[in-house]
Amino acid sequence: MKILICIDDTDNLDSIGTGQLLEDMCAEAENLGLAKGGFVTRHQLLIHEDIEYTSHNSSMCCEAETEDLQAVSDFAKEYLASHAAEGSDPGICILRLTEGADHEKLREFGKLAQTVVLKKADAYSVAAMYPGVLSLTEHGGTGDGVIGALAGVGLRLTGSDGRVKGKIRPERENETLTVREFCGKYPVEQVMTEDGELLPEDTELCFTEPTKAVMADGTVTLIAVRDNGRWIPRPHKGKKK
Repeated sequence: MKILICIDDTDNLDSIGTGQLLEDMCAEAENLGLAKGGFVTRHQLLIHEDIEYTSHNSSMCCEAETEDLQAVSDFAKEYLASHAAEGSDPGICILRLTEGADHEKLREFGKLAQTVVLKKADAYSVAAMYPGVLSLTEHGGTGDGVIGALAGVGLRLTGSDGRVKGKIRPERENETLTVREFCGKYPVEQVMTEDGELLPEDTELCFTEPTKAVMADGTVTLIAVRDNGRWIPRPHKGKKK
């Protein structure tokens, strides 16, 4: 079965980031034969003076496959509790994905968390609408991480929110590839302009600087921009989380 795992508020200024913790958790789960994890996405939440966060107030989510939901859930919660940084307020959300399920309330909560200051009670109220398929738990501190953990799941479910963790770097300087070649070589499935227009497969890209993929229409997507008359992958120069 497929599941989503999202964690939030696990770090402090001296610890590894929440995204790295989730990647490490999934790698360990795979080593133990509990689950096989996919790529991690970062979901930006509201920046507000009434919200405590370490640096960016973002949650981290990934999809995984497992044959034993209870075993991987128990492992993930124990891993989070033992590896979250001192002084953090970690929360974790695990959702079993079922065909045809109505996730609208989760998507609404995720979008709301990007514009409104929410409380733990709000998160638990929405979680209660998904008995038997969703687990939302806190593992230290104030436990406020459950807000971001639930929101991250909701935003991942929209299919068009989140940046894929990890930079994509050109293999050589000024590498020139068609869209088809780029998608065959690097971990992206389509190339899109900032206006949301898909570039034809024969469009040439000049790969000059590291970039990051994003989620768009449920697909891992590269954003391309015009630069001196040519298309290039949008450079990423953000700060390390």
